[in-house]
Amino acid sequence: MKIVLATGNPGKLREFGELLRPLGLATVPQTAFGVTTPPETGTTFRENALLKARFAARATGLPSLADDSGIEVDALQGRPGVYSARYAGEGADDAANLRKLLSELSDVPDDARGARYRCVIAFVRDADDPEPLIAEGVWEGRIALAPRGGGGFGYDPIFLPRGSAHTAAEFSEEEKNAVSHRAQALRALVANAGPVLAATRAVSAPARGRLIILAAPSGAGKTSLVRALLARKPDLRLSISHTTRPKRATEVDGREYHFVTVEQFTRMVAENRFLEHARVFDNYYGTARAPVEAVLASGGDVVLEIDWQGARQVRRALPECLTIFILPPSRAVLEHRLHGRGTDSAAVIARRLSDAVSDMSHWSEFDYVVVNDDFGQAVDDLLRIVEGRGEPLAASRPMLKPLLQQLLA
Repeated sequence: MKIVLATGNPGKLREFGELLRPLGLATVPQTAFGVTTPPETGTTFRENALLKARFAARATGLPSLADDSGIEVDALQGRPGVYSARYAGEGADDAANLRKLLSELSDVPDDARGARYRCVIAFVRDADDPEPLIAEGVWEGRIALAPRGGGGFGYDPIFLPRGSAHTAAEFSEEEKNAVSHRAQALRALVANAGPVLAATRAVSAPARGRLIILAAPSGAGKTSLVRALLARKPDLRLSISHTTRPKRATEVDGREYHFVTVEQFTRMVAENRFLEHARVFDNYYGTARAPVEAVLASGGDVVLEIDWQGARQVRRALPECLTIFILPPSRAVLEHRLHGRGTDSAAVIARRLSDAVSDMSHWSEFDYVVVNDDFGQAVDDLLRIVEGRGEPLAASRPMLKPLLQQLLA
């Protein structure tokens, strides 16, 4: 049986993943099911943890584990407390919250800056569980005068654990997971609820899913082929990329792409939230790591529709991935398709054509090559590869040589 982790916070997902892995529990982030965190209307950490756990359990039908945590500062009478994640306002990021806290403590001397991280974890077997399991952990320390360290998240750069000269952001993940408030709460939960958690332990966890990469030069028909493949193979999950390019009139945010600003994209890069990212035609594109990892961990197969640069990055991170490159039958067909889309200016089309040769020169980095001459046949070829019958479509097959000579000339 799987347990849903009721959070979308990348930092918490990393910590929970490390802390729960030794227990043999099959955990899946709620983002894998498209579940978002509900409004945290509770006035205590306990109330919010239970609220989130029940919400995720109701949305997924699975047992759920949730936490609510924050930092309490003595000089501020325990604030930010339950408002830690939104101390600088709704939608505020970690940096804004941290700046506000330091500003409020600007006149507080070092010996009066006592503080603690507090975490409450709630586990429910189902949404209406009358006896939820609750555990709490506290990490004592004080607030530093200035941020230090590049690790962790939240207030870690200004939290000095008791007895340490280093901030939590200067701890390694292993060090932090040995002593943090979240680790303490989780250990307490496991100690008090061994039989219950054992019942949810995955004796036979699902086999890890496959990551399938499709890449092509612009105009080769990749997007249409991916849509047709998904229609033929509905159990495949398409990863939706993030991009900074403007949304076209026919596009919907979250369907074709997650449309973000350059500032938002840059922040995600800094937080290591992308499996791959690249700049293409003056815009940025990237694949968020957490949703892909969640689906793979739950045994699902994921399709990435990316370019050769992204494919190269993903291969380094996940070398077991299956990679497919799509070629047009000729340069003339490629140009005709680009003009036929009617979505780009003449200048953009000219640039895409000039870059197509460079893109196609990377065909040999892929496991399989599909030529999109006859659309129906190309879809059949993709299906054969995904179903493990693609040996005749290997990138190394000699019959590709004349076409490649013509395309790359």
